Amino acid sequence: MHSYLNVKKSAATSDVFWDITEEAGLFDIVVKGLGDGVHRSVDTGREFLNMSSYSYLGLDTHPALVQAAADAVLAEGALNTSTSRMRVRFESLRNAEDALCELWDAEVVTVASCAAAAWATLPLLASGLFTDGEPPLMVFDRNAHFCLNAMKPSVADEAEVTTIRHNDVAALEDLCKKHKQVAYVADGVYSTGGQAPVRDLLRLQETYGLFLFFDEAHGISTVGERGRGVVLTEMGAINDRTLIITSLNKGFGSSGGAVLLGPRGSSRRRTLAIRNGGPIMWSQRINTAGLGATLASAELHRTAELATLQQRLQDVIDLFDSQVETEQRGDGLPIRHVNLGDEELTVRLAKGLLEHGYYTSPIFFPVIGRGKAGLRLMLRANMHKSDVEEFCEVLNQQWDQLR
Repeated sequence: MHSYLNVKKSAATSDVFWDITEEAGLFDIVVKGLGDGVHRSVDTGREFLNMSSYSYLGLDTHPALVQAAADAVLAEGALNTSTSRMRVRFESLRNAEDALCELWDAEVVTVASCAAAAWATLPLLASGLFTDGEPPLMVFDRNAHFCLNAMKPSVADEAEVTTIRHNDVAALEDLCKKHKQVAYVADGVYSTGGQAPVRDLLRLQETYGLFLFFDEAHGISTVGERGRGVVLTEMGAINDRTLIITSLNKGFGSSGGAVLLGPRGSSRRRTLAIRNGGPIMWSQRINTAGLGATLASAELHRTAELATLQQRLQDVIDLFDSQVETEQRGDGLPIRHVNLGDEELTVRLAKGLLEHGYYTSPIFFPVIGRGKAGLRLMLRANMHKSDVEEFCEVLNQQWDQLR
């Protein structure tokens, strides 16, 4: 019992800080969207700029995606088939998945969310279905996303599970030398900043046959040709010893999640995943509005507009990095963690920023490790230079007052 999860203990530790966050007015804010990340509180009427939105390219409010979502619902005449996708599915689902297969040159199946993708696929990998019938040693990076770590109990029913320090390539290589089949579970881009050492991991894959499982929720769309993300850009093309899950409602701007099962045309893997991924795979799906937006986003990813948005994002990142020092400075990725190390100070800083018109997300255990509480900032292509400069000035002033 409690080998991998202890929900009661976690709740007891974190509830006090959630209460402080709520008392500070930073929790469950009901808003009207005003565009470009600006919101108005329904209860107070106060307007603020969201500095913690993961719509990295601003595509969640892109007119083409919004219109396509509405058009798709009207064209199908329904939000869902209300039937398992294994039995009956709308043409828009097939079209969206075909578009993603072509976009990323991979065999892609969609699901309701990135977390659902983890739930559906990690037990399949652990079972040995993707590793020649032999369950691999399942090695989790300590900083892997919560949706990955939360699957350890289910994964442990299928295979041996172990956890190693963050980005510890040497420890992983030692395990590869000792075990015939090893699978490594990690984020491509970590939700609290930083990325996986993809090049080193590919070396281990080439040398030992290491199976790689990446969560690329925060990498897809933000970098790479056609928004291929950190992992695919480094790989060149997905191979049959790699599985990638991602979100479609972050940088991609639509809705749901996706699983890249391997090289395009891996029909056997697709069949295995859909038949054996459980009800989250076969009974839940992206609704027709989300599918319409997915098709529109896939089309946009094939145009020069994507590169323009990616460059705007890089400009915002560079501007922020020139004004505020964080551990992630200079990595070219949109997530920044302002590490205060104290939960109450973090909430005080976030409250002060909100009073100046900027919403930031205070994070603490279990979202991040103990002693690492801080603000998670997410930079976007549709942020204006003047807003970024003013935010950085206010952040530095407020931060200095708390030091």
